[in-house]
Amino acid sequence: MVVPSVRPVDWQVLQVVRRLGATPQHKLAERIGRQRSTVNGAVQRLLSSGWLNRAGQAGEGRGRPAILLAVNRRVGCFAGIDIAAEELHHAVVGADGVLLDHASSRLGEDRTFEAVLNQIDLNLRGVLSRAGMEPGKLLGLWAGVNGVVDERGVVVTCASLGWHNEPLGDALGRRYGCDVLVQGGAPAMNAAAESLMGAGRDVDSLVYYHAGRGIAARFVQRGQPLAGATQRAGELGHVVVEPDGPKCACGNNGCLEAVASGPALVAAIRRLPRRDLPEAVRTLLREPDGQTAAGIVQAAFGHAARRANRPLAALFARATDHLAMGAAMAVAAYDPEVLVLGGYLFEGSPALRNGVRRTIQKMVLDWDKRSLKVVQAEVVSQDRAVGGAAEVCQGFWASPHGAPVSG
Repeated sequence: MVVPSVRPVDWQVLQVVRRLGATPQHKLAERIGRQRSTVNGAVQRLLSSGWLNRAGQAGEGRGRPAILLAVNRRVGCFAGIDIAAEELHHAVVGADGVLLDHASSRLGEDRTFEAVLNQIDLNLRGVLSRAGMEPGKLLGLWAGVNGVVDERGVVVTCASLGWHNEPLGDALGRRYGCDVLVQGGAPAMNAAAESLMGAGRDVDSLVYYHAGRGIAARFVQRGQPLAGATQRAGELGHVVVEPDGPKCACGNNGCLEAVASGPALVAAIRRLPRRDLPEAVRTLLREPDGQTAAGIVQAAFGHAARRANRPLAALFARATDHLAMGAAMAVAAYDPEVLVLGGYLFEGSPALRNGVRRTIQKMVLDWDKRSLKVVQAEVVSQDRAVGGAAEVCQGFWASPHGAPVSG
C-alpha cells in the first residue's frame, strides 16, 4: 500500500493535530490562521485519505458535541533497527508516535552484509505484521550499528560484524522505498523517544542526559532533536573536568567520560582494596570485564548510600559531583523545561539520581527562578531500536514537508 500524499495546506493541518493531540475541528482554522472553509476542505481530504480519523467527541451539556480529530496511527509507521554485536532489535512506531511493537533476535552465524540485510528483512516484516502494518506503509526507517558511519549512511567500519564501506542506508532505502537514517553509537538519541512517548511528552523542550558506557546529552525543542552541524551536539562526555585526570579514549586527559562513566567507575572500584568492598561487589568483580559493569556500579553505590563505607562513599560523592556538573552544563546551555536522567547509572541507582538532583541546584544559576523538572527516563534506554524509530518519527513531523506532498 502506498502512503497517501497530501496538499501543503493539508500538511499544515496534520502538523497541528499531531502537536495538539485529539482536537476539535472548529479550533483548527484559528490555530493555523486560515479560513475555516479552507481548513474544512483539508480535514475532509485527510479523513478520506486516512491521515486523520475521528477520535470521539468533546463537550458536555448544551449544544452539539464537537468531533475530535486525531492522526490515524495506522496510516503509516516508522521503524527502528539496532544491529548489535550478537542481536538484532526491531521496533515499530505508528504515525501518531505510539509504540506498536518491538522484538529482538539473535544474529545468524553468517554476518556478511547481504546475510544480515536478509535477516533484517525477515524480522522487520514479522514485527510490522504483528503491528498490523506492511513495508509499503513505512514513512521512515532508522538503523543503528556499533561502528563508524558517514553522512551518506555508509558503514565505514564495524569490527564486530567485519563490515567495511557497506552502503547500509542506500540498501535499506532501495528495499523499503522510504527515507533512512543510519547512525553509529548514539545513546543520546533516546531524547527523541523521551520527547515522543516518555518523560517529556507533554513539554516543548527537554534535555536527555545519558550516563552509562558513555556520557552525552541531547536537546529537543518542539519535537526537533538538535544534533548540530556534524551530529555531535551534546558530547558532554568529552569536556575536560579534571585536566590532570585519567586518559580518555578520545586522547585527552580528564574528560567527564574518563572519570564518571560506567567503565570509569568500575575501574575506580577495582582500584579500591578488596576489604573495603561488600561481598556482592567482590563477587561481581570476579566476572569477565564488561559483562557486569552496570551491576558493579549499582551494587557499590547502593552499599555506599546505605552504610558508612568511607572509600565507596568518597567515590560516590565524586561521581555525583561530576555527573551533576555535566547535567548543569546541559541545563545552562539549553534551559529546558525537563531534564531527563537516563542510562544504566541512573536507572539502577536512586541514590545517584537524588544526589545529582540536589547537587545541580547548587551549580545552576538562578535555580529558584527556573521551573525545571528533573525526572527519571521512562523509555528503556538500552533499546536503541525504540529510540531510533522515535527519532525518525520526530524528524518526519518536524519537517515542513514530511509527508508525500501533491500539488
